[in-house]
This record gives sequence, structure tokens and C-alpha cells, in this order.
Amino acid sequence: MELFPILSQGAASVGGGVALAFIVSLALGLVGLILVYGASAVVVLDGFARVSRRPVWPVLSGVAVALLAGIIGLQWNRPELALQSWEAWRVALMGVLPRSSAGVALAMGVVWGILRYADPARVGVVLQWAVALSLAVFAAARGFPELPLALSGPPGLVALGLWGRRHRQGAGTMGGMERRAWELAIALALGAVAALLPVELRAGLGAMAVGGLVLLGGGVFFGLVPFAVAGLIDMRGSAEWFIAIRYLVARRRQVFISAITAICILGIAAGVWLIVVVLSVMNGFEQTWREEILGNRAHFVVESQAGSFADYPETLERIRRVPGVVAVSPFLDADAMVRGRSGEIYSVRVRGVDPEQVSQVTRLAQDMVSGSLSNLEARGEALPRSDELQGGVAGAPAIVIGNQLASALGVDLGDALVVISPFGGPPTPMGPSPRLTRFRVEGVFRSSFYQFDEAFAYVTLEAAQAFRRSADVIDGVEALTTDHYRSQRVADAVAVDLGYPFETRDWKEFFPAFFQALKTERIMMFILLTMIMVVAAFVIVATLIMMIMEKSGDIAILKAMGAEDSLVERIFALEGTLIGLVGTLLGVVAAVAVTHRLGWIQERIENLTGVDTLPASIYQFSSLPSRLDPLQVGGVALIAMVLSLGATLLPSRQGARIDPAEGLRHD
Repeated sequence: MELFPILSQGAASVGGGVALAFIVSLALGLVGLILVYGASAVVVLDGFARVSRRPVWPVLSGVAVALLAGIIGLQWNRPELALQSWEAWRVALMGVLPRSSAGVALAMGVVWGILRYADPARVGVVLQWAVALSLAVFAAARGFPELPLALSGPPGLVALGLWGRRHRQGAGTMGGMERRAWELAIALALGAVAALLPVELRAGLGAMAVGGLVLLGGGVFFGLVPFAVAGLIDMRGSAEWFIAIRYLVARRRQVFISAITAICILGIAAGVWLIVVVLSVMNGFEQTWREEILGNRAHFVVESQAGSFADYPETLERIRRVPGVVAVSPFLDADAMVRGRSGEIYSVRVRGVDPEQVSQVTRLAQDMVSGSLSNLEARGEALPRSDELQGGVAGAPAIVIGNQLASALGVDLGDALVVISPFGGPPTPMGPSPRLTRFRVEGVFRSSFYQFDEAFAYVTLEAAQAFRRSADVIDGVEALTTDHYRSQRVADAVAVDLGYPFETRDWKEFFPAFFQALKTERIMMFILLTMIMVVAAFVIVATLIMMIMEKSGDIAILKAMGAEDSLVERIFALEGTLIGLVGTLLGVVAAVAVTHRLGWIQERIENLTGVDTLPASIYQFSSLPSRLDPLQVGGVALIAMVLSLGATLLPSRQGARIDPAEGLRHD
């Protein structure tokens, strides 16, 4: 009988080890793919940039990149512009356009000098060393030296294998692939040595590595991409363009290759489409929940580190004068319990508010399903004593509760509600007894958060102060700003103006775990769905290799006629680029169309299956929310193009190395 638990425990241990090894291998594989495809894409772009001839296209491409950089910068640094008019967007864009144009011009000048005077092979070696060494130093500086060491293993094994084959064949000269593999392995291993340095020096090297990667990325995007786009435009009508199109749209005997080309395009399109749609739906959920949170809470809260504070009218006025603050509302909280008709007890947070001011900073007035928030003030008389609880509710103060709490207690408008304070009652041998107070239900609200509807109750400030038996004090101030994106900046300005002991809390600090969970889930879904595009990129590699094998005779004839290796490389690089470009465009168009018709698609699925895909009783809404983020769409399209470009380097180099005599041997 004891054998089964032992076997089960052993299997669980083995399974945990296998799962951990798989996760580590997956992470290392992703990092390796980023390095390989990213470096390969830069090499391909360099090849396109070197055929740019007419200056008008680099200039126009540079202007487009500068405009795009300005838009991305505004979207990243000033998200509040999403809530403003197009005129505000135009004014802000015109303000950042000179700086982005200057940055693009500087980057293009540096890249032009490299393209004109530097050898392409030497540029590739320097780029590989810089990227590998920077990533290794950054990982080691962050305390993960094992990551670059593990990444140096695969290229080291490849280099050893090529070295062994070279010695078996008796060749004395090291090939280009073997040299690159050794260089990559050595660069990664050298970067891991940074972990042995002192902490201060290690932090500085890590910052320098990040700065180097940012400079390289900026140089590629702002400087190399405009020249590469210009080179692609200049290649129209050239021999490379004509041959690439003919090979992609093959006829008769090469129909199989055309079918695989279509599969590559559909794979890239499906990956882009799925990622954009899933991210848009997750953005929609996040926006919906954020709006609901902001509807029940103000943009930020001002509190005192000393606890409750008096003389709050002056504090309210000082907060109102801070630029960006629209409205304020004081509040006073009290922890209590409520007793239902059958004697059941529920915990509740009684919040004293000003009915007029609280409706300006929250949606409490709009969330009322019965009664009115103004009834709080109309019935805010003095509290009755505990010995009057058996009487009526004519003189009792008003209270507004959530619909979940009202349903659990079985109370409605006009009913009495006994609120129990844990302290303040008559003394007993066991300590102070609870104090009971009778309120009259004058309103029921329903928000989109179950936690609010079952745990919050609202009374007037005077009633809350009397319930807590406190002076004319408040616990804090809720404030509304012009837009929630800038609420943290406004809150910081309020904290500086008020000084000690006041502090502020932004709305994001109330539910940090919730928003972090959404962010983590979005990142994981993005990584997993990106694998679709990675598979499609591998299919591009296989397609180009098969095409090269099929067209080896044609390539041999071209080289016999005087075609250079770079021309052959550009033919197949252009094929992969066109596959990626068409697939990315199709995916983006399909994603935008599906995202805007999600409601219609959901309705058809529910009618077909008879299943409520999004029960309103659980999710608080019945239709899938969605929000397209231009930055995310652009990022997904960029990744698709990097994978497509990177997938073309190996096959194009293989095709360029075909010997004319060997290629024509069987023709």
C-alpha cells in the first residue's frame, strides 16, 4: 500500500524537473531566436540599403520614419492625448517633429557613412559582437550570468562540429559560419565575466549595455530602415524584382512551391491576426475594468499619515487650486457590521460623504437603482440612542447600500437597518460591548464590482462622525483630475503643495495585483501566440531552400552570365520580404476587421451553439470589449517583418554560394 505514494511522489518530482527543464529550454530558445532573427534581419536590411541610388526615396522614407517616431513618442509619453481632440494631437506632434526629424537625420548620416565606406562583412561582425556582448553583460549585471553561459553553448557546439568536419576533410581554412559561431560563443562567454566584478562597476556596465542596445536599435530603425525602404523601391523593375516575382508566382511544374508560398503568407497573417485580436480583447477588458474602478473611486486620494484630521475645508480649497484637479470630496470611514431581519451579520465599510461633492468625483449618483443620493442629506438628523432602537425609523439617519448587501439582508427602501460598531457600547466584564445604531435605507446602488456592492454603505459626514463618536474630522479627500493618465502627476503636485503629513495614493495603487495580473497574462499570451509566426518563419526558410534546390540551374546560369553573389542574395531575400509584407498586411487588415465586428461574431456563435459565451451575471457585461492599440499593432507587425527578413538570410546565402559548374552538371 505504501508503494503507490512513493511512486506518485517520484513521478511528481521527475515531472517537475522535466517541466522546469522545458521552461528553461523554451526561454533560452526564445532568446536565441531573438538574437539570430534580429541579427539576420539587420544584415538583410543592409543588403537592401546598399542598392539605394536615387536620393529622393531616402529623404521621403526618412520623413515618414520621423513622423512615425513622433507619433510613437507621443503615444508612449503622453497617453492622455487619447482623450483629447485631433487639434491637440496636431499641436503636440508639431512640437516633437523637429526633434524626431533631427534624430532621424543624424542616424541616417551615420548609416550613410557606414554604407559608403565600411565593408558589409566587417559591419556584420562588429554588430554581432556588440549585440551579443551587450546582452551578456546586461544579463550578468542583473545577476543572471548563467543565461549568457547557457546561450554560448549552442554556437560553441556548432563551431566544434564545423571544426571537426573541416579537419576530417583536410581543409585548412576556417569557413565564415565557423568563424561566426566561435565569435558569438566567445562574446557571450566574455559578457558573463561581468558577474565577477564589484556591484557598483557591474551596475555601470549594465547601464552601458542597455545604452548600447538602445543606440543600436535606434540606429537600425531611424537610420538603416529608411535606406532599406528606398532600396526596395529602387529595385522595382530590376532583374532581382522580376526574378523574385516569377519564382514566387510559379507555374506548371512549380505549383507545389506556389502553394507553400501561400501557406507561408497565411501563417504570417494568422499569427498577426490572432495576436492583435487577443491583445485587443485583453485591452478591452482592462479598459472596462479600469473605467469601472474609476467610476467607483476617484483618480487619487489624499490622506494624512497622522490619521483623521480637522480643518479640512481649508485643505479642500488648497487641493482645488492645484492645476489638473477638477473636483474634490471629503470622506470618513468606519468599520462596522450590519444585522439582517433574520439576525445574520455582515461586515461593511460605512463611508461618510458629502452627497453633492461625492457625485462629482464618482459615479455613485448614476449607479443608484432605487432611491436617490440626495435623500442622504434630507434625512441626516442626529443619531438615536441605543435604547431607542426598538422604536420606529422616522428620526433615524439615512443610509445608501449596495444591491448585493440589500439582497442578502432582505431590506428595501424605507426599511430599518441596524449597524453595529465593534466598540463604544456599555462596559462589561469582558470589555466594551458593541454599539447598535438604527439607520433608514434611503437608496440602493449597483456598480460593476461585486466587492463594492456588498461591502460599502454611504451616509452623510455628520452621521459618520456621530457613529464614530468623533469630532468634525475626515479621513481623507477624494479628487478627480482632468484625465486619469495624468492623475499620478497631479497627485504628486498636491502632495508637494500640502506637505507633511499629507500623502497621496493614485487609483492604480488600490488594485496593483489585479492590473499586474492582466499585464502578465497579456505578455504570456503574446509570447505564446508569437510562436505561430515563428513556425511560419521556419516554413519560409524551408520554402526558400526548396526553391533554391529547384532553381539551382537557373542560379548557375545567372552566375555564369556574371551575376554577383549579392544579386542572388537579394533575389531570395526579396522573396521572403514580400511574403512577410503581404502576410503582415493581410493579418493587420483581418485583425482590424474582426476586432470591429466582435459583437456580431459573438452573436452568431451564441445563436449557433445556444451557449451564453459571456454571462453578464459573472463578468458584469454581455459583449466582448475590445480596444485596438496602435503601438501594439505596430509592434506585432514589426516582429512579423523581423522574422520574415531574418528567415531569408540563410537560404539566400546558400543560393549565392552555388558553383555554376556544379549547378549545371545535371542540366
